[in-house]
Amino acid sequence: MPPDHRRSNVRRSNVTACVRCKARKQRCDQLLPACGNCERSGVECVGHDVDGSIVPRSYLKNLEDHVARLEKELQHYRSLSSPNVASAHVYDVEYTIAQASYVSVHPSTFPSPRHMGGGSGLPLLRLLLHNLGPPPLRGAVQIPASDVCLRLTEAYFEHSDFFSPILYRSDVLRILEIAFDTLQAVDKYKIHMILAVAIQLVNRTDASFPVAKAEAFASTANQFLLNNADNILTGDLQHLEVLLLSVQYASFSSSPAGTWHIIGQATRLAIDLGLHEEPPAHLSFGLLTLDRRKRLFWATYTYERNLCAVLGRPVSIPDESISVSLPVDLDDDYITEERLLPQSSVSRKALALHLIRYRQLESEIMQILHQRQPLASREFDHQLWRDDMRQRLYDWRANVPVHQSSTQLAPMEIFDGHLNNSLLHLYSPSRHMPIVSDDSMIFLADCAQKAIEAYRSSFQGGKLRFYWRTVHNLFRAGIAVIYCLKKWSETGCTDFDYMQKSTQTCSKVLWGMVERYPSGKPCRDIFDDLCQSVQQPSTRDDMRIRNDVIDLLDPNMFPFTFLTELADPLGLLPNDLMHPNANAQQPFAWGYEE
Repeated sequence: MPPDHRRSNVRRSNVTACVRCKARKQRCDQLLPACGNCERSGVECVGHDVDGSIVPRSYLKNLEDHVARLEKELQHYRSLSSPNVASAHVYDVEYTIAQASYVSVHPSTFPSPRHMGGGSGLPLLRLLLHNLGPPPLRGAVQIPASDVCLRLTEAYFEHSDFFSPILYRSDVLRILEIAFDTLQAVDKYKIHMILAVAIQLVNRTDASFPVAKAEAFASTANQFLLNNADNILTGDLQHLEVLLLSVQYASFSSSPAGTWHIIGQATRLAIDLGLHEEPPAHLSFGLLTLDRRKRLFWATYTYERNLCAVLGRPVSIPDESISVSLPVDLDDDYITEERLLPQSSVSRKALALHLIRYRQLESEIMQILHQRQPLASREFDHQLWRDDMRQRLYDWRANVPVHQSSTQLAPMEIFDGHLNNSLLHLYSPSRHMPIVSDDSMIFLADCAQKAIEAYRSSFQGGKLRFYWRTVHNLFRAGIAVIYCLKKWSETGCTDFDYMQKSTQTCSKVLWGMVERYPSGKPCRDIFDDLCQSVQQPSTRDDMRIRNDVIDLLDPNMFPFTFLTELADPLGLLPNDLMHPNANAQQPFAWGYEE
């Protein structure tokens, strides 16, 4: 056997047995990405890193593969010495921008295309497409075998049908049955983005699907967008699907810069198409088309509300302007253009629809607590509203549809997490309710500790998906605990040890999350500084908290203003668009450079 074929069987000084084989005192063959014992048992093969932490044994191999691919692409780019290549790429980008500048909306609504100006997000589109660089090396990514494609497609829909349905399963399966070379450009784009999203999902539990492969599929999809802009960016529902797939992929990325502006383009297109309103009766849409319009609007709504909750920004489509109903609660196979077929079992979309109802509650909480009240409601009673909202949140949790057992891609724990996060938000100091009573403080601390424990459990179980949102929620829960500690230190009525244990748990989980989402490092570091400032007292009278921490935990700065002190704490905005003189006094106040 040639030496290179025996490489994985050679015992090297820096290769040790995996954790499972070592614990069972079995002989480990040290194969990558998983040893034979772990592969036969169907469990993840992990080992100890140099710092003692447990990591997948395939981690180093995935990094080596990624570096090799990047070196190959770099070598290819260096060989492109002709200036015509760069100018051709610039032409492709500008042609794409030209196509996107004229959005052809529904012909029944507007008789001709309408021009989209500088505020339409096109400056960002130009920036993002230019940053893609020349097309990648041909053949760098291949569509996997049919069985692997089906597995990844099922993983995609297991997640998507649970969180925010965009595409129809039957449509995607039909595309997969067609020879790839004969597919339309938009279908090629969709398949590559679906595979990219699915690999990011599966990678959380199966390291044999490296993230580098997802990046390669996404890069190839973007090239289809560049090369076929006139067929893809057409201002219709298909155009919106493309934008939402980009947002969906970015949501799982370790660096989702630009997500805010992409979802901004999607919301504007949704308004242009009139998706936020029930269509007039004279348009006579088929039932399937009508469901597709609703599905795409509520997916747009979900992603925007999710992002606005993290950044503390106002939404682009207020709930008062939305009259369209939710999509029909049926699986895709039961929806046709002519009629809706009866379905006896609970649909796959039932939980997604219930999550949309949560986004509506979350949106109301954001608006009431952190924005000015309309003139017509100046006599608004915030206390009565909060009591009512608390009950509505409990009712929402109690009415979660009974569904199949929870999975890692569709975890039922998310509903308890949403409940605790919203209750935490509801009882935190805010613009209109800056004073927290003693009873509310106890309730706030309890919700924060429950949220921290839930994230710890879900993180260990590999059930977390959107790390940028989770880092925000966990950070806010930890800040709430420290805030309660600060307030209780004045009266000396708290179990300090139990509360401090929650902050330590929060810190540990933040450290683990930042390994997978590096942009969350500022939140982790700030929280660690806050934790260190809370010192274990020998008596309650000796409890000390630094003055700078007291200032940071001022009710008027909790929680969103505190987060924005970091300017872009979660890395959700592209660096190219960050104002060079941004500071704590003007966070998020800038737009495009003049």
